[in-house]
Amino acid sequence: MSEATVNHILQITDAKGIRKIPLDGLKYTIGRDVDNNIQLYSRFVSRHHAILLRVPSEHGQHSYRIIDGDLSGKPSVNGVVINHQTKVSSYDLKHGDAITLAPNVEMVYAVAEVPVNVGN
Repeated sequence: MSEATVNHILQITDAKGIRKIPLDGLKYTIGRDVDNNIQLYSRFVSRHHAILLRVPSEHGQHSYRIIDGDLSGKPSVNGVVINHQTKVSSYDLKHGDAITLAPNVEMVYAVAEVPVNVGN
């Protein structure tokens, strides 16, 4: 018998290149400042640019919501653009969503099911 576990991944492209961050926490701060959970490397990214929050979804799973700005509610300078089209203040991410925070700074949200073998 096998079951699946779901992995959430954020692929980041910035001045340091491309890297993948596994997401399993409840909250992540994103920005240029070193005190962020996810630090981005671009002078066009705000010091505290956005927040990722884990939100429950159906069947006991979860997804992530991106919110523009810092923990006090102050919005970022360049905003958060989803799929090269829509500037948002808050958005529930779906697999494959492209998130643009500044010129040459993009993140792609991915959800992957990984099979887990359960003893017979």
